[in-house]
Amino acid sequence: MNSQLEGAVQAIAEQIALEQGVELYWLEVRTSGPRWQVTVYIERDGGVTIDDCERVSRALEEPLDALIEHSYELEVSSPGMDRPLYTRRHYELAVGKPIEVRLQSAEGPTVLVGWLQGLSDEELWLEDASGAHVPIPFAAVRSAQVVESRFL
Repeated sequence: MNSQLEGAVQAIAEQIALEQGVELYWLEVRTSGPRWQVTVYIERDGGVTIDDCERVSRALEEPLDALIEHSYELEVSSPGMDRPLYTRRHYELAVGKPIEVRLQSAEGPTVLVGWLQGLSDEELWLEDASGAHVPIPFAAVRSAQVVESRFL
């Protein structure tokens, strides 16, 4: 899928999510053989309901059918409690929550778990289990996600 089409799908999903009283959290567009998979993750204060997902899915069908010429499958979901962190906004919303950060370094992959204490333009600050504050440059982060379910 080309990036121009992905951008158009994203713009439609953002608009429809807002019209339906939710916020677009993330969008994934993948191909699986001849079929495409469009997964739209939505969120709102107080959590996403099945009704929210159904409303957004129904509202997306017609505009996406007009935009995507191929066969595709649409899924609308909550990003879940243990949600991945992709954007700065995602990290801001995760401050104070436990996260897992996968780093890529010269020594190989490293996984750190702790509470996200804050962030700047260049790094995030993690408090580990010992109470130490660990600065992590964003440039070193391979992936990150909230891991609240581990601490329930």
